[in-house]
This record gives sequence, C-alpha cells and structure tokens, in this order.
Amino acid sequence: MNAISLTHEQKRAIETHLQIFRRYAASERFREDQGDRLSRVSYFQEKLPERVAELSEADVNELVAMLWASEIWGNKQYLAQKIITDNGIEKLRHELGLLLNTSVPPETRYERFVKEIKGLGPASVTEMLCYIQPETCGIWNRKARQALKILGLGNYVNPDKYQLSASEYKTFNQLLCSISEELKVAGFREADLLFVDFFLYEVSQTTPGPEPGPPEGFDHDEIRDLIQDIGVMLGFDADTEVPVAHGARVDVVWRARIGNLGMVTYVFEVHKSGSIDSLLLNLQKAKSSPTVQKVIAVSDEGQLEKIKSESEGLPEEFRRALEFWPVEEVQRVGENLRSTMEIINRLGLGTF
Repeated sequence: MNAISLTHEQKRAIETHLQIFRRYAASERFREDQGDRLSRVSYFQEKLPERVAELSEADVNELVAMLWASEIWGNKQYLAQKIITDNGIEKLRHELGLLLNTSVPPETRYERFVKEIKGLGPASVTEMLCYIQPETCGIWNRKARQALKILGLGNYVNPDKYQLSASEYKTFNQLLCSISEELKVAGFREADLLFVDFFLYEVSQTTPGPEPGPPEGFDHDEIRDLIQDIGVMLGFDADTEVPVAHGARVDVVWRARIGNLGMVTYVFEVHKSGSIDSLLLNLQKAKSSPTVQKVIAVSDEGQLEKIKSESEGLPEEFRRALEFWPVEEVQRVGENLRSTMEIINRLGLGTF
C-alpha cells in the first residue's frame, strides 16, 4: 500500500511522542499486550475462517469477546445475542465470510460490512480487518482519532468523523503506513498497522488533547450509538432506529421492566438539522405509546433552545414528558461510563 508523504513537522511530532512510547515498549504491560495481540490475530486469521461457514451462537460470543471495541460492555453475551437477533445467523456467516476474503480491497469489505450488519460499528469492523490483515488495515476508533489530532495529522482524514467512507478508510490506512515507516526507522521493525494502533493509543493516553467531535459539529450517528451504549451500561435493553408507534421511528429506545410498573420506555431523538416541527411530531407520536415515560431531544445548546421554544404551545401532558439533553453532556456521560467500565473490566468484575 502506498504511504502518504508526511511533512517535517508531522514527522517531528511522531518522533517527540516516540520518547514516551519507548517507556511503554520497555514495560511488562507492553509484553502482556503483545501476547494479547497475537492471540487476537490468531483467532481472526486461523480460528474464525475455519468456523465461519458453520458459525454458531457460541462462536459469535467468542468473536465479540475478542474485540477491544466491546470492552465497555460488561455483559458481552447480551451484545452477541443482540447482533444475532438483529441480523440473523445466516447473514452473519455470509458477511463475515466476505469480510475475511483478502482478495477484495479492505475498504470495499469495510464499507459493505458496516452497511449490511447492525450492531458492529466502524471501530469493531476496522478492528476485525486489522487482525485479518495487520500489514494493511488500521483501526478507526476514538483513541486513534484523538491521536491524529494531537500529532497534527487531521489534514488527511477528518478525525471528527465517526464513520469513514471506503475512500476515506483507504486514505487512513495509507496514513498509518506512513506512521509505520517512521516507527520502523526508530527501531520498531515489527511495526505493522496493529502495532501503530498501540502507538496511537499511547499518544491519546499520555498527551492532553481535544476529544473528537465538538458539540457544535457532532456526528448524528455517533451520538445515537453512544446513547445506546450508555443505556446498556446502565442496565437497559437499548436499541437504535426503533418503531415505537404508528408512523414514528426514533433514534434510540431504552426499555426496562420495573416491578409493578411493567415495561418502562425512554425515547431519544438526536437532532442535528432539519425540521423541528417534524422532530416534535415524531416525539409526540412516540409518547402516545402507553409504556413511554419520557421523550428526550438531544442536540447542541443552540438547537435545544429552538426546540424548547417551538414546544411551548404543545399539550401540557407532552411537555411534562419532554426532556432536553445537550450533546456535550451525552459525550461526558459516555466518557465517564467508559472509564468506569474499563476499571471494572480490568478488575475482572465485568465478565459474565
């Protein structure tokens, strides 16, 4: 794969952060991480290809458990079962078989899988591709995106994007090849793109920097999926793109069965642009369902003020059920819950 020519300043930024990375590379944690890396590569290159044609529910459980992207999920079996329910085991077998087909360009396989399979987002899909072909495929996740900003590499691929197109993923991989070359020059001869991901993770951890996706430029699908993740981490049965009433499909639903109350449902609509009247009408339709207790509009502060103003003339019963959640708060809650789950999982308390 052709690498991208980095500027002198970008090379210097990589060299500066290599000083910190060398300390990690000399640690016991690094050796443990490399062993973990080899086990994941072995699974996706050897074990999964042998099983994919007869993929079972147990295999899906194992696949999900192998992904770093699923670390925040304490109950990974719930996630695996949800993926099976949403897609069907036959479709999973077919699409995973195509994802494993290294004769097709990675960016083509990435784009198809993200489009066809629900429940495994860009971070999970690129992680699988990285294990399948670590020499040519990188991982597009929050930490990598933050590291690109810190290193001044955001001019090649927009680090605020949640989901890349096929051409953008190709460019991202070319960029990682350039970083790989710099790491090899610095003495890390084994620096494939999975190794580069370790480097980017350390950059994101050790250097203060802005989180991807400022509230004024948030990605609708990223916030939608984050709200789903927050719901699951809080113990709700959460899903996206759900029909909750006749003519009403909403972005996210949290459901829980609570004692004598029966089923309790919370509905979320993420609003970035478009008609506020349509948003409010959709939430009103959702509230007509007897199990829906709250409907929540999610957007930046400016849009939320407009939504509040437009809702003033609506029936009082609906307005009592309507809440407003700023995107910035959603991001902060998600980050705090992720940090909490990382600690719980590291203690071995979240695996069941």
